Amino acid sequence: MKRKKTRDLLFMGMLLLLLMILVYQGFRMMRPHTERADAEQMLYEVSLFQMQVLSTSLIDAASSENTSELNALKLAAYSASYTHDRLAKSLGSGNLYAFPALGGLVDAIQTWQIGGNRPLSEGEKGLLHEYTEIFSGTLEPYRQLLSGSGQVISSKNDELEKAGKKLAALFNISER
Repeated sequence: MKRKKTRDLLFMGMLLLLLMILVYQGFRMMRPHTERADAEQMLYEVSLFQMQVLSTSLIDAASSENTSELNALKLAAYSASYTHDRLAKSLGSGNLYAFPALGGLVDAIQTWQIGGNRPLSEGEKGLLHEYTEIFSGTLEPYRQLLSGSGQVISSKNDELEKAGKKLAALFNISER
């Protein structure tokens, strides 16, 4: 009889333990998760990375002799343009400079490549060199573009806009 009572107590203990585990798991599933990262901050980090890739690609393209060697630059410019555009939209209209000169670089390379693989003219090489020089000045303001709270720092945005307008003028792009 004592043996049966011990077995029953052990069974009830196991049942109670399983019930407590189920209640605990249910509670964990219902409470909000606080480990989520800020999506805008992560998008900004991706955009900054793409700008750095573009800067490196511009430097690499400086030694290009023909239009087929600009494919990596065109892809980097497109990626930077795309991510910056998404960042600007996520931060709200008018809060971040749109940077149309990034898309202008993609358009220029595509125009140069329409005729197929051909040598770059001296004017095209000069344009790439000048774009590279001006663009290199945008990386530092871009690194400091958002505050710790995720707000656009207007002075850095103004620096970005100033450089962006110089770049847009190279391609005769009208500002939006």
